[in-house]
Amino acid sequence: MTVSPADAICAFVPPFLKYLREGTSKVDLSPARFQLLQALDQDQPCSMVDLAERLSVTKRNITTLVDGLEDEGLAKRESHPTDRRSKLVALTDKGEARFREAVKVQRKHLEALVANLEPKQQELMGKALAQLTDIMMSNREA
Repeated sequence: MTVSPADAICAFVPPFLKYLREGTSKVDLSPARFQLLQALDQDQPCSMVDLAERLSVTKRNITTLVDGLEDEGLAKRESHPTDRRSKLVALTDKGEARFREAVKVQRKHLEALVANLEPKQQELMGKALAQLTDIMMSNREA
């Protein structure tokens, strides 16, 4: 029986999200906090509005996420240089270290999953996922 790519993705996402949660829980982070640290690692300082948009969450949710990271000393709010109403968010040294640790743990966790595939399947999967990511990112920017 052939499974369509759309059906395969729909079946894959729920257990994959659970698998991701298992990985990030090893470093006491939720997937949402991991994504926020990742976004800040890629581009900081960053406005709350930009973070909410990047992570596809509401302003209220991003405030809650940033509050949590700030309470743990992983992120800090800074004044915006040109907009007094806006705050920028940046990683602290502790946040950068926690993110580096989380990336190592999550990479090992994901490599263990992918190790169940043949090398050729791994290569094809990597290419297909990179292509799909590019498509989604270009659609988001359009």
